[in-house]
Amino acid sequence: MEKKYTDFMDEISSDELYEGLLAYGLFAEKLPPLFTSVSFFHYCKTVSAPFAAVWNDYITFRVMRNISIPRLMGIPNPFKYQKLCSLLRDNWNELRAHFHAQTDGQSYRVSRIHIRKKHNEKRIFEMNYSNWRTDGNPELDLLIHNVGKSNDSSRVARRFIVQTDISTCFPSIYTHSIPWALVGKKRAKETSRDDSCWYNKIDQACSAMRNGETHGLLIGPHTSNLLSEIILTVVDKKLYDKGYRYTRNIDDYDCYVGSHDEAQRFLQDLEQALREFDLPLNHRKTKIIELPIGIEKNWKHQLSDLPKVGTSGMVEYPQVNTFIDTALSLATETGDFAIINYAIKKLKGAQLSDNGKKLAAKRFMHMAALYPYLLHLMEEYVFTPYEVNTSDIKSLSEIIYYDAVKLNNYESLCYAIYFAIRFDFTLEKFENDYHNALDYVIKSVDCLLLTTTWVYFMKQNHWNRRASRVKPLHEAAKNLKNTDMDRYWLFCYEALSQGNLSDRWKAMKKAGVSFIRKEIIDGTTTANTDIE
Repeated sequence: MEKKYTDFMDEISSDELYEGLLAYGLFAEKLPPLFTSVSFFHYCKTVSAPFAAVWNDYITFRVMRNISIPRLMGIPNPFKYQKLCSLLRDNWNELRAHFHAQTDGQSYRVSRIHIRKKHNEKRIFEMNYSNWRTDGNPELDLLIHNVGKSNDSSRVARRFIVQTDISTCFPSIYTHSIPWALVGKKRAKETSRDDSCWYNKIDQACSAMRNGETHGLLIGPHTSNLLSEIILTVVDKKLYDKGYRYTRNIDDYDCYVGSHDEAQRFLQDLEQALREFDLPLNHRKTKIIELPIGIEKNWKHQLSDLPKVGTSGMVEYPQVNTFIDTALSLATETGDFAIINYAIKKLKGAQLSDNGKKLAAKRFMHMAALYPYLLHLMEEYVFTPYEVNTSDIKSLSEIIYYDAVKLNNYESLCYAIYFAIRFDFTLEKFENDYHNALDYVIKSVDCLLLTTTWVYFMKQNHWNRRASRVKPLHEAAKNLKNTDMDRYWLFCYEALSQGNLSDRWKAMKKAGVSFIRKEIIDGTTTANTDIE
């Protein structure tokens, strides 16, 4: 049976919320899995006095999306992030009451992607969920059934689907609108100068993470999803109460209507509801699609029966090839390269023959070389399940490195270097001309590239070589610490010794806290090592 929205919220205790957000939600999923805040979470439990209430800037980085447009994401100052997480924990009862008030009257769960307790995991958020037992499939019911009390227009067959989203959702969220959603705009404005109000404290913590700016939430930290849900569940209630039946994935809407006129009314009502929170509707991406053609052409339906299982009871080479060809054809036809992401994840769950695994690995690695936005999927969905040889991972990384330098694609460079760290090999294109390569990294002034390169050198076994190569990075870190610590805190903190740091950074370094996963540096690869 599909669980209600508040069932998920009520399962999470305030302490579980705090740990999930702080220990596992500081670094975005799209980053190389090199970073962690678990050590910082445990350190925070030992600190008696709260961290200083000052504004801080944040690390920025770009992530290429499957539409070939980069998205600017952020990593907040850890002390500011801890402050926000602690406020959400301390006011979790009030926040759950808010979600109850906005969603309890709904017969199905409108919002599909949100925080939730996960089996045997302390992390409480990810971008995609696929547990049909708890998530259900309301889309089919919305097509042919009356779902809950509704107006007359929804008692007819749904003939159209309206697809739209919020334009630059997180960067458009006004932090003052969080209190508007929690207690109403009138009360929020009347108490806006009262710093003792719990909802104003959350507002202030959000702006403090962005150097005092009140427009925009950072894309990346998991707190941003919870904060956006505070606002968007209010919008959902207004639209649901008007009789509209739709699903929402973060800021993407799929509304099922009986006529073109109703589709237009939904867009008008959605735009009006969003405008109350100063959020803009994305008219450029809005579509009204006639059914059932829209459903029949949905690429998930076309891929749902693939790949076929062969006579051996496994998915063999030809079936793997057909599945990947079909996914590529659909991606090219629709221009939606999220289909490739879906195909990679779906195939991991299938029982592949040895030849099928080899084919899948080679084809997906080739795609990753062509479409770098797939790189974040390689380790979990390709290298590990298909037992890819380290020599093949190395070859892919060399290609990625070469292409990324030509295009100044720092995200891809980070992944090429991360794979070398993770699977314990050296990048020849880096090593053969490391003076120029290191100079390139330093001049990039990219925090994540600097940090990843520092880790790459620190993992090298030869002490003299390691010391000589780390020294220029150490000097770069000292310069950045003196000029722009906020925007380079991760690199400066990891690369500098305790004596080069001050105040809270020094105390934390003395306590042995690191934001680099220890097992990545100390552990050994699980891939087949055939490189000498």
